[in-house]
Amino acid sequence: MRKPWTMTTFYLSYGFMIVLWFFGRELINFIEHHYTTGLASDLTSLAIKAVIMVGLGVYWITKTDHQLWITKRKLYNGNFPMVFWIVLAMFVAYLAFLMYGAHHSFYIQSDPLKSGEFISVTVGAGLIEELLFRGFFMNFLMKHYGIFAANIVQAILFQISHFPLYYLEGLTMTGWLVNIANVLPLGLIFGWIFYRTKNLWPGTILHCVWDTGVTLFI
Repeated sequence: MRKPWTMTTFYLSYGFMIVLWFFGRELINFIEHHYTTGLASDLTSLAIKAVIMVGLGVYWITKTDHQLWITKRKLYNGNFPMVFWIVLAMFVAYLAFLMYGAHHSFYIQSDPLKSGEFISVTVGAGLIEELLFRGFFMNFLMKHYGIFAANIVQAILFQISHFPLYYLEGLTMTGWLVNIANVLPLGLIFGWIFYRTKNLWPGTILHCVWDTGVTLFI
């Protein structure tokens, strides 16, 4: 019989992931600055992030499956209740509002692939981060805390995982605060959607829609 994970093991594992991700971001930055640009840089970033976060997420989900709120076999299913469609419509409307507020007309990035972050941000972030943060971290926390506490804790863990990027990009204090003001509420929304739907697909779709909208239209 597998030895159950304690909360100490849970938080230590998260700390290990953050350290590993910090060096992963360092590696991505080094490769981008010295060896790759455009699509090659994009795919490199996606690959490194997937190896770290998907690798750890799948391993941890498998190792703790008997301690999870939803077992790994039921994480991806066909449950798309009305609440998902309402939130999706709200996301699209809010992104359109931001686009018109910023550009006063319809706007789209002329060459998004040139940035070297298009695929890794618009598709990769949603697929990878939802698996790890809602599929494992929140899923595990739901067996130990109520929905309110579990959602807040996983959103904080989700936010902290973005700190290596903020630090390595040299953001100002204002930049940190602006990003936190966006990422933390999104983490709460994605966690709440996971709780309401018991399915990773709705949160993943919302995550991808948000990141795509910000990347292409804002």
